[in-house]
Amino acid sequence: MSRALRVAVVGATGALGGEVLSLLEESASELSVESVLPLATSRSQGESVDFRGESLAVRAEAELAGQDLLLCCAPPDASLGWVRKALHAEVPCVDASGALALSTDVPLCAAVLDPQCGVGAPLVAAPPGAALALALVLDPIRRAAGLARVGATLLESSAAGGRDAIAALGAESIALFNQADPPISAGRPLAFDCHPAIGDVEEDGSTALETRVARTLGRLFGAPVPISIAIAQIPVFVGVAAQVSLDTQTPLDPKQVRELLVAAPSVELWTHDAEGPNLRAAAGRSEVLVGRLRADPTRERGLSLWLAADPLRLAASNALMLAQRIVKPG
Repeated sequence: MSRALRVAVVGATGALGGEVLSLLEESASELSVESVLPLATSRSQGESVDFRGESLAVRAEAELAGQDLLLCCAPPDASLGWVRKALHAEVPCVDASGALALSTDVPLCAAVLDPQCGVGAPLVAAPPGAALALALVLDPIRRAAGLARVGATLLESSAAGGRDAIAALGAESIALFNQADPPISAGRPLAFDCHPAIGDVEEDGSTALETRVARTLGRLFGAPVPISIAIAQIPVFVGVAAQVSLDTQTPLDPKQVRELLVAAPSVELWTHDAEGPNLRAAAGRSEVLVGRLRADPTRERGLSLWLAADPLRLAASNALMLAQRIVKPG
């Protein structure tokens, strides 16, 4: 990148937007940044964010003309309007909100899985962190032996619900430790509980989030794969873990899978102990940690594994790698 960029970040006060700003501030990407324009909804009016020692006022409205890049990290409904503004102003845009993950008109890119995805495009979509974590682990297996079936149970943290859910979990936990009635601001209790679904359960027993993750994986793989996803919410602040069961189309033993994962980008095979990686080990990492890899004795070509990841870090890192591909050279 030959010039410093003027970067606008939608959702700058949120969990994902904050992670993007942290990576930019740490120079954890190859993007050289001249200035940051923090944007958010009117709910964040009057707030500010810190960037390189400077307090920047968050704005709910702004012209994008003159910006070199827009990163959309707000919830989908809030991000779509900014995507339209970016296209109108001819500002390259990475949508990391998930709003366009299933739009066939927009490239959906996991940067390390496809080095050419999104190159030169005015707009690219980045998969949400949970789908990205699964894709990074499953894709090398798919390429080597095909996937006949995938079943995954994801354990999502409060970070999946954004800044408000993280704050709600903290407030409830403190109240319960103090033997007080916890404030219920997230619609249902979060602290010291596990919910078997996130969002409304449809007639077929699935949720919109589960369906979206499965369809996002199908788009990333470029071909339909039978995928069953269950997503539960657990009372932790950040991270996602998953128990994954899969069948390959051609035989592949655990030793071969380990070799594939050792060579896979943004994946780390857990070798510290037999128990497997936990969320603390994954926090702040741009890699998916994989452990407890074994054959499934109940299926002819079945495999089972456990993964842990920091979905915010994964999504932010991916968004910045994609940004390098779409920014106009100066």
